[in-house]
Amino acid sequence: MADHAVVWERNRKGTAGFGVILPPEVLDLLRRTVPRLADAVSPHLARWEKTCVSRNRERWMTATPPMAAIARSTLNRLLWRECDAQGVVLREREAPKLPALASSYDLVVCADGAGSQAHQAGFVTTVEEIGPPYAWLGTAQSLDTLTFLAESTVDGCYMAHAYPFSDSAGTFLVEGRRARTPTDLTALFGLPVRPDPARDNSVWRRFRERTVRSWSRGNIVLVGDSAHTVHYSIGSGTHLAFEDAVVLVESLAAAGSLHRALSLYEETRRPVVEQFQGLGRISAEWFSRVDDVFDLPLSRFAAGLLTRGGRFGRVGGTSTPP
Repeated sequence: MADHAVVWERNRKGTAGFGVILPPEVLDLLRRTVPRLADAVSPHLARWEKTCVSRNRERWMTATPPMAAIARSTLNRLLWRECDAQGVVLREREAPKLPALASSYDLVVCADGAGSQAHQAGFVTTVEEIGPPYAWLGTAQSLDTLTFLAESTVDGCYMAHAYPFSDSAGTFLVEGRRARTPTDLTALFGLPVRPDPARDNSVWRRFRERTVRSWSRGNIVLVGDSAHTVHYSIGSGTHLAFEDAVVLVESLAAAGSLHRALSLYEETRRPVVEQFQGLGRISAEWFSRVDDVFDLPLSRFAAGLLTRGGRFGRVGGTSTPP
């Protein structure tokens, strides 16, 4: 067995999408566990304390708890730098198959995302499509805060979730009944919309909620989106992945055996994840039925959007189970 940590990354130099939301809980977690990484991340954050709802260009603004986002490429770069500092062996290529890794290492942490290859090692996975069709895009226009934009069309409401991740760029995630090109969306919303130049995220699809029957088999354990996905509208994917990693490390330190450590990790994390998945389904359902509430007075429309049925402890781009 190997006596060092090895990380495989097939796309280290890629842009890897646009921005990701980092709620205060993530920064607190990093300060507690990896202070140097928290210090490195902090200067790169775009921060806001308001949320704007715009419907057919009429705007409604409210104060919300502090939030922040960072360019995904920047976060990846800082994580790689921390790996270098910790002496982690970095291999910039496709990882071997999970069974081969399991025979060569004491512990294999599978963190290959929503399209995980965990089935190679016998993990039983269920995938369900929820919410309306969407595309994950970006905008080169500076945004001051998290903004929900709703525009009526002959095809029904098109809705965008837009937030800054730098002084000059933002994520622009849009939903609607049928696919629209970035050019169409630029005209509809009045913002310069663009696809990711490195990946074809302009493809419209429905969100795939992923659940896995057990998060570990033998010496293989799943974390983040490889174990669970939560609807993007509550902005918690990165948050949950970081928490998974920390709890896994704490469980390994506390338990007397690998089997017990992996069981403790799942016992601790699964109830939290299931709460977030439940909130994500509620949120996805609200956006699926936005046409039913589109004509409400703007203040009522905005209140329904930000609370999604009163089930959210935090309004805006992320949520905390009550």
